[in-house]
Amino acid sequence: MTQKNELEEKLTNFFNAENDRDWKLYESFLSEDVEWISYGPPKRKVVSGKKNYIETMIRAYRNIPERFSVLIMVSDIERGVVIAELELRARRSVDIFEFENGLIKREREYYDDTLWLEPKDKP
Repeated sequence: MTQKNELEEKLTNFFNAENDRDWKLYESFLSEDVEWISYGPPKRKVVSGKKNYIETMIRAYRNIPERFSVLIMVSDIERGVVIAELELRARRSVDIFEFENGLIKREREYYDDTLWLEPKDKP
């Protein structure tokens, strides 16, 4: 079993704050000019700035009591990048986090929302 490095440890704490809906702690991991880019159906979405990022996440979790799971996490310390595969409600995403000065500067989320392809009247 490998030991987590500093960036992976920060990201784990960030994820715990997100799962706990502790938005005050959550924001402490973000740079002021953080950018979140989501590549998922039906289109690409870009959110810029800490305030907008947090407000977007609060809205996203408004009716979702479940916690997501981290399936795998890998990092490139020299480049300040951590990649994590996450799962919530049997849906997965691959998220690439870029760190600058110890804070999350950018998140690129590739969302595998294949459920939108399934027929609505599925038995």
